[in-house]
Amino acid sequence: MNFKILASGIPIAVFFGLSRIATPWIAISGGFTASTLVYYATRRDRLIGEIAAFAFACVAITALVGIVANSEKAYLASGPVSDFLFVPWYLGSVMLGRPLVGGIARELAPALAMKVPLQAPVFAWLSVAWAGFDMIHGTMRVYLLTHLTVGEYIVWSRLIGWPITGALLATSAFFIWRAARSMSRRQASPQRPVPDALPEFAA
Repeated sequence: MNFKILASGIPIAVFFGLSRIATPWIAISGGFTASTLVYYATRRDRLIGEIAAFAFACVAITALVGIVANSEKAYLASGPVSDFLFVPWYLGSVMLGRPLVGGIARELAPALAMKVPLQAPVFAWLSVAWAGFDMIHGTMRVYLLTHLTVGEYIVWSRLIGWPITGALLATSAFFIWRAARSMSRRQASPQRPVPDALPEFAA
């Protein structure tokens, strides 16, 4: 498994462990410290780096609110807050003609995604699909956060969210691969020459 995927679970594990034995502000501080270390250990440049920095900023703000309010749930609100904030980012990128999914795909799989123009419809509708997912995912997490304990929320939000996220990632990868294959076939197919003018026949 990719180190970055494993590392992404470290902050919540640290927070949950500390929340069982320490006060909320200590648990939040520990979780945020772990988030900071993971962010700097896995940070990247370009678009994905900007997305990671944006998500980290959300965590920093909710950590501060959680410490001031002495509320673990305020700290965990970074999840649904970032979901809701990503919705206009996805939709705005489509309106500007630079779909966010296209930019992400070009950094994660350049050999494949670079075959598809950034303005291709597949990137646009996938960005809209991710916006819809984040809206639903954020709403679900708000409901769980307000109705469950901290420990229950950590478990159930991941049991529900991760499989759906994985399915949408696989679906996105499939359609981008299909669009790239279609584009490659179109470029490889021989083009029939078109005559400049009709032939002239002698009278």
